[in-house]
Amino acid sequence: MKKIVLSMSLFITSISFAQNNNNLDPPVPAKQSVFSLGAQGGFGHSYISNFPNKKFQPSWDAGIVAIYSPGVHWGIELDVRYSAEGVKFEDVTRNRENTIFLRYIRIPLKATYFFRTYENDFRPKISLGPQIGFLNEEINSVGANTVDFGLNASVGFHYRIVRAIWFTGDVNYNQGLLDIYDASSASELNGNIRLDLGISFGF
Repeated sequence: MKKIVLSMSLFITSISFAQNNNNLDPPVPAKQSVFSLGAQGGFGHSYISNFPNKKFQPSWDAGIVAIYSPGVHWGIELDVRYSAEGVKFEDVTRNRENTIFLRYIRIPLKATYFFRTYENDFRPKISLGPQIGFLNEEINSVGANTVDFGLNASVGFHYRIVRAIWFTGDVNYNQGLLDIYDASSASELNGNIRLDLGISFGF
């Protein structure tokens, strides 16, 4: 009988302890991460303005993402990415399809606003800022400028996996502001839109 009473007491105590832990609303996370470092990669579409009969051009990127966020909602994001860009278009004079490939090392610097607080597992965000690109390779193209400059805007989220580890997603739009080809009389600007996914570690 004593064993049954003791067993019941331990069982009730364990249930009460579990309920008390589950009733933490919200669960207490790690201290807010001021700095985070992660990796992202994505896929989308790229184009060059003033090219006629443009078609879908597969475009991808991969790189590292660093965020400094001393406040609850505001942060500064610095990325270093390898970016595969270009344009696919129909050359009606030759009746064939052409593709220009441009590869850049891009460095966006963005101001980021996080919605909700750090205690929430799901935090939407918006970002905006300038970016600079350094031409790494050009294929089916001659005379592209070695430096490109433009704007980057993104809408995305951070979702906490465990403690200070976050799954990240962003829809990134890049718009170039500098003419790619000085020899051309038209203003030809880079542009792309992608879905980027990654993981970030807070410190």
